[in-house]
Amino acid sequence: MLEILVGIYAIYTLLELVLHGLELSFVKKRMSGEAVILSQQQFIASANASIAKLKFKLFSLCYAFLLLVFWLFWGLGALRQLFEVSIDLSGILAQMLYFSLFLVVSELLSLPLEIYEKFVLDKKLGFSNIKAPLFISDFIKKLVLVAIFAALGAGLFMLCYDFLGPFWWLWAWALAFGIILLVNLIYPTIIAPIFNKTKPLENSELKASIENLLDSCGFKSSGVFIMDASKRDNRLNAYFGGLGASKRVVLFDTLINKLSQAEIIAVLAHELGHFKHKDIIKNIVFMGVMLFVFFGILGALNASVYGVLGLGSGSLALLVFFMLFSPVLGAIFMPVMSAFSRSHEFGADSFAAKNSAKADMINALKKLGSENKAFPLSHPLYSAIYHSHPSLKERISALENL
Repeated sequence: MLEILVGIYAIYTLLELVLHGLELSFVKKRMSGEAVILSQQQFIASANASIAKLKFKLFSLCYAFLLLVFWLFWGLGALRQLFEVSIDLSGILAQMLYFSLFLVVSELLSLPLEIYEKFVLDKKLGFSNIKAPLFISDFIKKLVLVAIFAALGAGLFMLCYDFLGPFWWLWAWALAFGIILLVNLIYPTIIAPIFNKTKPLENSELKASIENLLDSCGFKSSGVFIMDASKRDNRLNAYFGGLGASKRVVLFDTLINKLSQAEIIAVLAHELGHFKHKDIIKNIVFMGVMLFVFFGILGALNASVYGVLGLGSGSLALLVFFMLFSPVLGAIFMPVMSAFSRSHEFGADSFAAKNSAKADMINALKKLGSENKAFPLSHPLYSAIYHSHPSLKERISALENL
């Protein structure tokens, strides 16, 4: 059975490599042609950035496969032996600790890739501003959050599995979905400030324009804030965070520095389009359906499948199995999720064009594409499977045809 599981993950990895290789070949071929949307210099720069990121992704996929082999054939057993020296792994608290440590070690094993991405790849592409002390601080904070949430989440999962009968997975799904809603609710006010400082927008003219836009769309927020994103990265972004009364508008300081006021309003109008079209609610419902299927699969799995991990045939083994093979399960939903998201983006762009100015939205997209070095074209098959946003060319063409 263990060999079969490795074979399934190998097939998944091979398909991922083929698809990313397809996109890599497409970008290499297309970059020598006539520039689209961007200037010729920006077009080539964005192509080179895409090529570098795709090569890194290819390596990351191979690395993830090696990590899976490591965990299945040695890591899980070694971690169990470490526990059994002093702790009985049959107790729920010990199992919570085991699962938490499993995720922490997984983060540590992925650290070399993260270091390369932040300090080599992103530095080379002109994105990363992060310094070593901040990176270390961020990583430690992330490990602490992972350890805490992993232990608590594992404990709830195990209680459902052990005490709620054959439909335990239904209760586990409801709890997981509830936790996701809670995290979305507290993220802007509790979790985000752990990593980034935010302050109220001080530009009175821009603030008045934003508040007028919010009022015209019937959007009530707890304020408009600037986030110090530039201490880590030069990419431009903005988002509406939170649910209910905790909703807030968050602008990256990089966005303020690079876009005109009219373009910022257009970007926010796009985000408001998601609000008016209830895209956030739709995404939450879709997430709930996807989780329901995931937990349904877990509930239907025979114990002999996850029992091969060497952790017994109980809730701990099932939970670790889910974490190891969740990329394979996620790949099944990826094309549907991507198509769902792209349709929302077209609708939000249309809303922005009608509630700000079409020209401002187009100019903002061009600047975002240039500053973020986003190649404006993509292979149709790759885009259909992976892209949550349409290509820059598709978005601008749709806006011009309104």
